[in-house]
Amino acid sequence: MPATNLTPQLARDLQLLKMRNVLDPHRHYKKEGKNSKNKAAPAFSQVGTLIEGPTEFFTGRLTNKERKKTLVEEIMDGERQNGRLKRKYGELQGVKRSGKKGDYNEKMKKRYGKNMKR
Repeated sequence: MPATNLTPQLARDLQLLKMRNVLDPHRHYKKEGKNSKNKAAPAFSQVGTLIEGPTEFFTGRLTNKERKKTLVEEIMDGERQNGRLKRKYGELQGVKRSGKKGDYNEKMKKRYGKNMKR
């Protein structure tokens, strides 16, 4: 197996693989070891292309429009379609902001409209 030639594209793909548990909440992955946080790219690795078998023509096949050049582009396109991460971020910010001045002003604006007296 050849030594890993770390390109920026490969570094992004490896980072995405480390954070894969964030992408799909219904899939559970084994935790990485305690020393893996500071771990660099693997010394030896290979990158390949998946080729579907003839039995997966209709079920597991991506159309040409859905195919992207890199793994990161494919994941970002999926995120654009379902918007899960953006929705979750908005929910967290709403909880974080709750009870503060901006939240209060927003509630008053809903309650009284634009003609809110202060």
